[in-house]
Amino acid sequence: MLKLTTENTVKAIERCRQLKPRVKALGERYFAVYSSRNASVYHVRFEVRNGEKLGQCECKASEKGLICYHIIAGATANIYRQSLKRTA
Repeated sequence: MLKLTTENTVKAIERCRQLKPRVKALGERYFAVYSSRNASVYHVRFEVRNGEKLGQCECKASEKGLICYHIIAGATANIYRQSLKRTA
C-alpha cells in the first residue's frame, strides 16, 4: 500500500485528467480501473490506517512505488462513494 499525499499525487492527477479512465466499483474501497489506452483493467484498493490514506494498484508503476493515474481515478470514485454515505 502506498501513502497518498498532496505531493506524490500531483503528476498522477494531471495524467488522470488527460486520460479520463473508466472506473467501476467492485466492493467497499475496491475498484476496477479500465485503461484508456488499451484493454487492460487494473484493480485498485484503498484503506485508511492511523489516519493515513493508502492506495494500491496492480500496475507496473504502482509496483515500483509510484502513485499511478489508476489510483487517482479509483480514489476519486472512492471519495464520491464515501461522501454519499455521510450524507445519507
